[in-house]
Amino acid sequence: MIPFRVERPRVAGNDVRVPQPAEPETQSSSGSPDEGPTISVSALARKLGVAPSTLRTWDRRYGIGPSVHVQGSHRRYTPRDVARLECMQHALDGGANSAEAARYAINAMATYSSESDRRPGVKNLGDNSVNGMKTDPSNLLSPFSGLGGAEASVRNLSGALLARDVVTIRRIIVRAVAERGFSSMWTTLVVPVLEWADEGRNSDAAAASVRVFAECVAGILSTMTLDAPIGGGGRVLLVHVPANSQDTVPADPYGLEFRALGAALATASVDTRMALPLCRSALLASVTNAEPDVIVLWLPAAGCALPSLLRAIRRRRTGLTMLAGGPGCRTQSLPRSIAVLGTLDEAVDAVTAVT
Repeated sequence: MIPFRVERPRVAGNDVRVPQPAEPETQSSSGSPDEGPTISVSALARKLGVAPSTLRTWDRRYGIGPSVHVQGSHRRYTPRDVARLECMQHALDGGANSAEAARYAINAMATYSSESDRRPGVKNLGDNSVNGMKTDPSNLLSPFSGLGGAEASVRNLSGALLARDVVTIRRIIVRAVAERGFSSMWTTLVVPVLEWADEGRNSDAAAASVRVFAECVAGILSTMTLDAPIGGGGRVLLVHVPANSQDTVPADPYGLEFRALGAALATASVDTRMALPLCRSALLASVTNAEPDVIVLWLPAAGCALPSLLRAIRRRRTGLTMLAGGPGCRTQSLPRSIAVLGTLDEAVDAVTAVT
């Protein structure tokens, strides 16, 4: 039954105006730019928990409004319009302002449309989501998989990655550091997204997303390392040991784990210096110039020419404490005097204990 507005009949002379049926909240679209049932402004506002005037303001200011507007009838939202607005709401929940959230939502939907030939299915209107369309950000990331049950911040970060929104990526990571601490941010936020993105490397779009994310995270980590106040105690030099063979593929090709350790130590008020992947002579020069008390040898892969490098380092700097970390430690033969670092938290504790 179609609902009616509750109105009294208006009498003008002998003319009695009978109340007209109210517009249904949902109706099937016909020839609209998005197949499937559409939804009214008021119904969508109730679903999103905002005022109808807020939806109209977003449409007017940011162009994120309904696609269907037949002259003489009310404006209506298609399933894709609803998905875009739910994306915007997730960005707002992540701390973005309205303009940034609208840009993120528009970019996310545009990227999804260009990278997937499959249109999301529209189910019956009794479904949990508006118009039965699954609009959780994990569905917008269908080229990858495995984040459906992840926490909201992981899904928001993944959505920003797919949208190539480096501003939002940075904001989410920096906010997580402030709220959780660096180590927790790394293990509960960045690592899950890296593992998720790594599952989709077989597609060009996924590989591009991984590269964008890695470059963005590397920049954030470098900034954190440089901006951290220099603490007291001994100086630590992190040395990224070059692989012995150019054919060796490191487990972490972007060096994010190495940078993460540097940022974690710096934010823990450890006087930290970093020697990024360098040739042997430049690496040894950094040992001489930094005058460290502790050296952490980061082994990115198997096949590092370690014995001769250790002898060269000890000739340039005596009384050093040496530690080792990185994926290459699992296969590299190390002297018993060099302790192997474990997890990020364990590595920070081990380094601070000897400084």
